[in-house]
Amino acid sequence: MLNKQPLAPESAIPAYTVEDNDPTESTINTAHSLDANSDDEMRDSVIGGAAIAGGVAGLAVCGPALGLVGAVGAGALATQSNKAGDVARASGDVVVAAGDRAKKIDKKHHVVDKTKSATKNALQSAKKFDEKHQVGQKMSNGLKGLADKIRPKKK
Repeated sequence: MLNKQPLAPESAIPAYTVEDNDPTESTINTAHSLDANSDDEMRDSVIGGAAIAGGVAGLAVCGPALGLVGAVGAGALATQSNKAGDVARASGDVVVAAGDRAKKIDKKHHVVDKTKSATKNALQSAKKFDEKHQVGQKMSNGLKGLADKIRPKKK
């Protein structure tokens, strides 16, 4: 049986714990329930986080096809009120927390802006180098010459 309990005295987000000592019941505490009183945005982000976690796990294990299956499966599991759903929501919470942390780091250190700027500068430098040394044209001519040499001769 689930019981709403506050996470901390100052917290307004309820946690759900198991009242019974039944080992078959879920004992994972999660800050997000999926009942009618849940905040839809938070629920959706946790389900999305679970889908991302499942997709990454599937991709790492067996490639893109299983990655897609893992994403859909973990997202669907996150909506269930059982142990598997608790695990999926917990993985979703981890992904959401990691995303929030990445946003905070970017806000503080401007990682995205610096990466964009560095990429733009690298592309401009490569373009100037190519204009000066005609690397692209030389590569094209070399590949064309190689193709001419290995192409079967017409008789």
